[in-house]
Amino acid sequence: MPKFPKNHKDVEYLVPGRKKRIVGSTKSTSDFLVYVHEDNPTLTIVQLRELITDRSKYIFQPEAVGVLDAYIKAGYGDYVPSWR
Repeated sequence: MPKFPKNHKDVEYLVPGRKKRIVGSTKSTSDFLVYVHEDNPTLTIVQLRELITDRSKYIFQPEAVGVLDAYIKAGYGDYVPSWR
């Protein structure tokens, strides 16, 4: 089994203009965010956060909310992501 660094994450999220990652997550969280984004391709980060925290539509995933919060904290709340 390979050894990974202590802060290793499967997927790293970057914002335009920065070389360093703002947050990391597991592959399943990344897939979840991609599926939600594919269903709603015109929503911004803030709107996606409101959508996935609505418990009548999706099962609450704290790691996915944390990823979106990191984007908002970095100042990209009005950004439409290009996740694939």
